[in-house]
Amino acid sequence: MPRPTIAFVAPWECSRAVANIPREPRSDVIVVLLESVAKGASLPWHRQKLVLLLSAMRHFAASLEQAGYTVRLERAPSYAEGLAAIAKETNAHRVVATEPREWDHMQELDRARTLLEADGVELALRPDRGFLSSREQFATWAAGRKELRMEWFYRDMRRQHDVLMQPDGKPEGGTWNYDAENRKAWPKGRAVPAPFHVEPDAITRGQMARVAQWTGPWGSVDSFGLPVTRRDAKAWLERFVTERLPEFGPYEDALVAGEHELLHSSLSSIINVGLLHPLEVVRRAEQAYREGLVPIASAEGFIRQILGWREYMRGVYWHLMPGLRTTNALEATHDLPRWFWAPDGEAYEGTHGAPCDLPCLADSIRQVRDHGRTHHINRLMVQGNFATLFGVEPAALSRWFWAAFTDAYEWVELPNVAGMATWGDGGVIASKPYVSTGQYIQRMGNHCASCRYDPKQRTGERACPFTLLYWDFLDRHRARFAQHPRMGMMVRNLERIPEAELVQIRREAAAFRERVSPV
Repeated sequence: MPRPTIAFVAPWECSRAVANIPREPRSDVIVVLLESVAKGASLPWHRQKLVLLLSAMRHFAASLEQAGYTVRLERAPSYAEGLAAIAKETNAHRVVATEPREWDHMQELDRARTLLEADGVELALRPDRGFLSSREQFATWAAGRKELRMEWFYRDMRRQHDVLMQPDGKPEGGTWNYDAENRKAWPKGRAVPAPFHVEPDAITRGQMARVAQWTGPWGSVDSFGLPVTRRDAKAWLERFVTERLPEFGPYEDALVAGEHELLHSSLSSIINVGLLHPLEVVRRAEQAYREGLVPIASAEGFIRQILGWREYMRGVYWHLMPGLRTTNALEATHDLPRWFWAPDGEAYEGTHGAPCDLPCLADSIRQVRDHGRTHHINRLMVQGNFATLFGVEPAALSRWFWAAFTDAYEWVELPNVAGMATWGDGGVIASKPYVSTGQYIQRMGNHCASCRYDPKQRTGERACPFTLLYWDFLDRHRARFAQHPRMGMMVRNLERIPEAELVQIRREAAAFRERVSPV
């Protein structure tokens, strides 16, 4: 009898749309899925993130068994040790795995190779089917560029995959990017659509109960309702395209208290676990536009996030690693404020203190705590903006994003945090830091109406901390940004502030940091 091959399916490859397994069952192939104890203990993962992965793995394994595949789903000390043990037990001659998505997983596969080769077993890596561009393709595009601007990469991807393109090679609608049309605040008094929700089945409820008992993970498991099967994932996509995508564009930057989705799709959590292929999502949105059901600004704004931003983030990650983990151009030194783990002042991992008294920040963190996700403006212009103005070390913010979000893996959150949110890479990814006063949040949302702070005031008891810290940020980094083409005008506005007020800004900013630092 020939020695079998092991097809290792990582936890983010939970459907045949992306997994590197034979198209049809084969008697000489064993499909292996593993729970890694080491990976599970590496960060205080959000409980809903764990439920999503664990339940999706079990549903995928069950579907493969029903289709006739030989499947093993096991818990192991690590991926490397699990693969080595199963290979030895089954007398396998080869393990086939997908190339790693994260730096740590690359090192883990290297360790697996060493263990396997000691027993005469080959480890073969296959390209990741969950992306539309290869790492090599991105490296070729990035070679020799000082600035890796997503817009140019995105245009190349549009051309390559013929998405929203006219027959003459020009972009549909005559322009590449409709971002300027997609910046409306949510209309006052308009009802917000209920978040999508898939009722957990018995398998998912079992994993929810299991994870709820674990010490170490963060966040509530109670409201879990993400798809864990490919069938439910496709239904979720269809609901988004028909119910939300038509108006997604204009309101994609809006903020509404208590709302973690608004018109957003939450599809990133589903795509990143492998239940949908990115191209089928892009094609479905394009189809809705061509059928006249979705305006170009909404279709393009959504497609740009997947065909452009998602692919670009993955490429940047591998292009800049491992230095991306320690990049810190602004020399930020503060730890993550305790509010990110305990917005209501409750104790967590030794963190406790007064509740967060910024309604926008507290609300955005509660959304993550309760649902494992919130939309991108809460991430960038509330959480990321606050951390950057506060002076949080990029690596500290990165660890929180990685652990806290159901769609977060290091390949996507780290370049977003280190490159875009905190400008830790010094401008390789984003041309300027994404920082603002509280007036941006006031313009885009409704939190300020219930806040004791005034976004227009930069000093005094009623000064909005975003506004106070914004001017302190510009003051601390004025030499760096004085001649910057996009930041220079903001820095020059410091000259209008009397020196006595700047001294007060510095003093109050320091006192604020002391008040909310971890304890």
